Amino acid sequence: MPKAADVDTIERTSIVSYSLLKELHGVLAHPQTPDDVTLGMLMGLAMFLDDTVGPMRAQRLMSEAPTIVLKTDAHVTADQIQRVMPVLRAFGDHLKDIRQPSERAPTA
Repeated sequence: MPKAADVDTIERTSIVSYSLLKELHGVLAHPQTPDDVTLGMLMGLAMFLDDTVGPMRAQRLMSEAPTIVLKTDAHVTADQIQRVMPVLRAFGDHLKDIRQPSERAPTA
């Protein structure tokens, strides 16, 4: 039986991931080809999962999913997204720092 802390961590992480993907789709999507971006995100997610999730983890997730995801009808609410926006903003600031190499100290 999973501990409540484990379930809470999985649920919070899934909300952050959903919110990040939603924001990323908005940045990458072109009005003419939004589906191509969705398919690319799906392919990238599949590659990530293939590299990181083994059969044991997948089995655990599927057994716990009804108590995690279905608590909110498998939808992330606007309120939940607003609560994780500080995490996404911090991530965005980190990405901006990476994209501006001229402002970083030179490497030897």
